[in-house]
Amino acid sequence: MINSFHIHVFKQLLWTDLKIFSQLINDKIINFIIWVTTAAWVNTYLMAAFGVNDEFSAFMVAGSCATAGFFEIYPSVIHWVSDIEGDQIISYYLTLPIPAWLMLTRMIAFFAISAGTLSIIVLPLCKIMLWNKFDLSAFNIAQFMSIFVAMNIFYGAFTLVVTSYVKNMSSLGNVWMRFVYPVWFLGGFQYAWGTLYKTSPAFAYLGLINPMTYVMEATRCSVLGQQGYLPFWACIGIIMIFTVLCTWLGIVRLKKRLDFI
Repeated sequence: MINSFHIHVFKQLLWTDLKIFSQLINDKIINFIIWVTTAAWVNTYLMAAFGVNDEFSAFMVAGSCATAGFFEIYPSVIHWVSDIEGDQIISYYLTLPIPAWLMLTRMIAFFAISAGTLSIIVLPLCKIMLWNKFDLSAFNIAQFMSIFVAMNIFYGAFTLVVTSYVKNMSSLGNVWMRFVYPVWFLGGFQYAWGTLYKTSPAFAYLGLINPMTYVMEATRCSVLGQQGYLPFWACIGIIMIFTVLCTWLGIVRLKKRLDFI
């Protein structure tokens, strides 16, 4: 049972994490701007020379909104694994008088806030850059903020799971290429689930066990409209289920790895 003292410690540690993050935010925003503008320019102006229309460009921009937070998983896993292998600050935190699960949940909260702070710039930046080539007439801000919050919390829980599976820094590349990258790329970054279903129903049904499918579908639905995508609120519900499962699995595995059972 958690009490007010536990909540106080949780908030203080989270605040400390965010103060450290604030020292890095300028460089991270610059990185995001370079990535977003490069991708938007290529998809909108360069690909047009190959016959790609503005509709596909908007489709890819919406996919970039879903991907931005996902790209923060890799540096976060590096940071957490290097800590486990090195200074083990996390082990000190777990000796504090609050439940271990709450301490590990703090890592998810920090990831969601930090990744959300960075990725919120993607949509307005693309609109300013592309202007008339990026139609937002079907944009639904309530749906967008719902999926924005849900996916960044999910990414935080997913990061916890990935960290628990990385044995050491030298194996980080294996986990990334064999697990994380396929989850993202096969999650519909370059295609809608409905299009995949028309091409290969078997692969489409297989894609329904991939949480990124629902993140991509819900994000594009909020930006481009419901037509052609899986039902928005069903996607939100399934993302929440994946978040709970990843949180539970990540906490169990990390407690075992850090000998805090």
